[in-house]
Amino acid sequence: MTPLRRRQRPATTAGVIAGPRGPIGYQLVGQGPALALLAGLGSTARLWGELVGMLARRCTVVAIDNRGVGGSRGGGPFTLTGAADDLAHLARHLSLARLSVLGVSMGGLVAVRAAARHPTLVHRLVAVSCGLRSTPSHSRVLRFFELALTRLSPAEAAEALMAFAFSSTFADAYPGFVDRAARLWSPDSADLPGALDQLTHLRAGFDLGEDARTVTCPTLVIAGGLDPIVPAAATRELAGAIPGAMYRELPAAAHSVLAEGGPQLLEEILTFLNLGR
Repeated sequence: MTPLRRRQRPATTAGVIAGPRGPIGYQLVGQGPALALLAGLGSTARLWGELVGMLARRCTVVAIDNRGVGGSRGGGPFTLTGAADDLAHLARHLSLARLSVLGVSMGGLVAVRAAARHPTLVHRLVAVSCGLRSTPSHSRVLRFFELALTRLSPAEAAEALMAFAFSSTFADAYPGFVDRAARLWSPDSADLPGALDQLTHLRAGFDLGEDARTVTCPTLVIAGGLDPIVPAAATRELAGAIPGAMYRELPAAAHSVLAEGGPQLLEEILTFLNLGR
């Protein structure tokens, strides 16, 4: 497995629109069928790094800032439902009647809820490194994130996360890639209140059982077999709850399974999204 190779990124349009729950920040790049990218806890659209440019050669990429961070700072408190509705509002603003959605970690939870709440909008769904419901072990992981974000500097918190985000094999083989990932995830100080608000919502508990059962679009669920943040068993449970969902597990990968899967996994995803070469 190798990290995705960097290439020159196509021109990106960044914008902020007014939404019912506050501003919604986004990046738009590429042409063709639309694909929305939903990042994880505390993350803005910049988390996707070079992946945006690679995807933009096949489709129109819409990378959204989660409520409370980046261009989506302020407004109402973060909720999974609110984030799903933010995506739908942005799609209407951009005149996108249908789109596929790829969400990772917390973004995967938002993606599942969006597919359930807005079935005519979400054409295909890819949910990565996320579970069906909160569990006691997941609550402890979220407590770790809370301590990291409140006791450490943003850069230190990002370094701490990298110990769990990648498998040791991958981290030893590609230390420079992991360093870049830490810089991309490291939240701006202005985003800390929003990241902690997201944590508060998740720690209160969630259950996507009803959402999962009502998802009607083709769905691909992906897990890392060594993920210590969201165990593969939890992601497998999510896949089992979505009618007809496909499940893909990379046994040697951790939470950042998209990066560890490299070009081969990316091509599998693009083929599933009907964006293959």
